[in-house]
Amino acid sequence: MMKVYYVIAVGFLVAACASDPETVKLPTGGENVKSMPAAIKEVKAFEDSLKRSSASGTLEYNEETAVVYAEKCLSIAHRFPKSKEAPKYMDKAHIIFASANLHQRSVMIADSLIAMYPMYKNRAMVLESLAGAYDVFVIPRQKEKVKKYYELLLKENPEMNPEQRKQIEDRLKYVDLTFDEYVSKAN
Repeated sequence: MMKVYYVIAVGFLVAACASDPETVKLPTGGENVKSMPAAIKEVKAFEDSLKRSSASGTLEYNEETAVVYAEKCLSIAHRFPKSKEAPKYMDKAHIIFASANLHQRSVMIADSLIAMYPMYKNRAMVLESLAGAYDVFVIPRQKEKVKKYYELLLKENPEMNPEQRKQIEDRLKYVDLTFDEYVSKAN
């Protein structure tokens, strides 16, 4: 019986390796995408359909739609990791997951984004988002990550707004307190 599973697994592996390397199947059942412009066009078409179906004309989505949307963005980053669009679409996916309260997925993507693209133009915002998410939304709270990302944010942004810098430095002084405890202490 084990040999049968092995033969089937090898068969799938051979089939996967023999498939067209220029084609990627999107996880949402979308059509095969052969180029980055086509993948970006598909994401934009999806965004447009969300806007059209919204009563307010803005992007509105539930958790299931958020996952589909974020996975479409991630497919660009995974398929074209060396492109200038890859970090932008990873960032977009991290924001989508966070807005749908899927914080574990959001920080996982943002952690990868920071590691893979150290020169990303919106790195400061991602670092701040990570620190805040680990401080408030990720359970159990991970104060080491809060500290790590706030310290990195301060170090990498010496020209930061002085008021924002002070707020972060104050938060770091009391990083042992949960966010709610910190807010209570400040009042």
